[in-house]
Amino acid sequence: MSKLTENKAAPGGPQELNSPFHGLGIRNSFLVGFATMALFMVIVMITALGTSANMSRSVSHILDDQLPVMLVTVRAARAADALASSGLSLIAVRSDADRALAFRRVASAQQALDLALDELTGVTDTQAATDVITLVTELNQNLQSLTTLVNERLSLLAAQQRARNQLISTLQAFQQELTFRVRILESDSDVINALVQRPSPPVEQIARMSGNTAPLIPLSRFYAEVEAIGGLLLAATQDPTLTALAVSEQTINQDLQVASETLEKLPSDVSSAINSHFGDLRAISQSPDGMVGLRQRELTLLNDGEALNEQNRQIIARVDSAIDALVETRLSQFAQASDMASSANRDSQWLLLIISAAGLTGLVAFFYLHVLHHLVPRLTGLGETMLGIAAGRYDVPMPAEGRDELGRLGSAVHQFRRMAMDASQREEELQASKQKAEDALNELEQKASELEQLNNKLETLTLSDALTGLANRRHFDEVLSREWVRSTRSKQSMAVLMLDVDYFKRYNDQYGHQQGDECLRRIAGVLQARVQRETDLAARYGGEEFSIVLSSCTEEHAASIAEQIRAGVESLQIPHDNSEYGVVSVSIGVATLVPAPGNTADELLRKADVAMYNAKHQGRNRVMCAEPCR
Repeated sequence: MSKLTENKAAPGGPQELNSPFHGLGIRNSFLVGFATMALFMVIVMITALGTSANMSRSVSHILDDQLPVMLVTVRAARAADALASSGLSLIAVRSDADRALAFRRVASAQQALDLALDELTGVTDTQAATDVITLVTELNQNLQSLTTLVNERLSLLAAQQRARNQLISTLQAFQQELTFRVRILESDSDVINALVQRPSPPVEQIARMSGNTAPLIPLSRFYAEVEAIGGLLLAATQDPTLTALAVSEQTINQDLQVASETLEKLPSDVSSAINSHFGDLRAISQSPDGMVGLRQRELTLLNDGEALNEQNRQIIARVDSAIDALVETRLSQFAQASDMASSANRDSQWLLLIISAAGLTGLVAFFYLHVLHHLVPRLTGLGETMLGIAAGRYDVPMPAEGRDELGRLGSAVHQFRRMAMDASQREEELQASKQKAEDALNELEQKASELEQLNNKLETLTLSDALTGLANRRHFDEVLSREWVRSTRSKQSMAVLMLDVDYFKRYNDQYGHQQGDECLRRIAGVLQARVQRETDLAARYGGEEFSIVLSSCTEEHAASIAEQIRAGVESLQIPHDNSEYGVVSVSIGVATLVPAPGNTADELLRKADVAMYNAKHQGRNRVMCAEPCR
């Protein structure tokens, strides 16, 4: 069968020896493909570089020539808007600090605008820049006028404050002169009313008192009129318009006339005392430097400032129009440059598309005609033959042999089949030997597993107490020695707890050994619940005695754990009639120390044992601590 199969050839094998592409082989085929692809990429790269150069020139024209002019124009417009905006805050200035801040803003805006105009003059035509500069000069003149108005308004505000203070002083003077007289008048009026309400009013006394108070009756009305005039004056300083202020002025003058008439009706001693104050009130109300006159001048200044701001807005609108014209011109130039760049880009894209289509068509034709119809079938035949031989089928069709790579691979496949047939025979012999070895190995592994289980069980029996599941005496001694060495190195304290079940012999005698064993198991459960760290150990020391090793533990902590164990055992409530506590209890001794030269673990254990017996002598069911070794 081997001789027959060696003479068979894979489909497409011998026939392809006459193919015009057969001489290329795999390496030469890929060299031709890579060379064609490289040539195509070079052509595309040259075309792309030419396109990029054209685009770069267009973009450079925009960035270097047009964009700076646009940016300078926009900065000039923003600077002019900022200068006009800084003038809006001038009219609202009411203090020296506000004035200084507003003036700094105006100066900063003017400086920024001057810089922007200098740049604009350098990059745009002279006529357009001159129009903008003329408008900005007019804007600066208006701002200078606003600055003058600000200074005048601050002077007016200071004068208004002085007039307001003078008004308050005058009203306080009226209050000092008239308040006590008004109170006397009110007191006399109350007395007269009380006398009139008597069953037999004293007519003569009432007439005499009425005659004395009659001249003072206008006094109360005059005081109210003065207070009303003061309130009107203060309200007039807040009038928002000149029309409202004129109405307030008319009302104040009428009230002054009424108050003047009331003043003439007052007794001479009273009128002489307050006449000068009334003159001051009239001056504050009617003089040009009075509160009404000052407010009138302030409103006039505010109206002038609003007019200047309106002029500034109109100027800014004209500046914006001039700037918009410049921007429109630059945008038109932008559009022209962009159209040129877009046209060049479209032409380059078409050229790249044509070159790419031609190159891709050539590559597809080469790979379709040569690779897919020549190389791939031969490679497929080689692969199928190799898979068949690898699967143990040695009667598969064999590929043709030749001088190219695939022909040499065909020769190698023939050699591989011969070697595979020899190896198959040796494999069968090896499998038989391997099966025997695996059977022996499985039996050995089973024996090893059984031995490991026995060793684990033996180790558990060696280190554990069979009754309680705790560590036994041997394991306890090993852990105590190990923790003693570790604490000696770390210079940390360690503790040992010795625990004995109280009256356990009596318990066994009364309840039996089975109940005694169950009692020990439940006590062991309490110890396991309280001793949880991996470095600690609870052990059955012997009989009804238990011991615990606590590493890195202070005396307070050890005593706390011991008390928890004592309370836990007591909480089990295991009945014990022969104990004075009625339940099973334990006595615990605690000993702690820091291992040092001269000390031994046996000494620590002995101290815990002594402390435990002291606990028993003290009444049992308690925890006692030994004196720590120094």
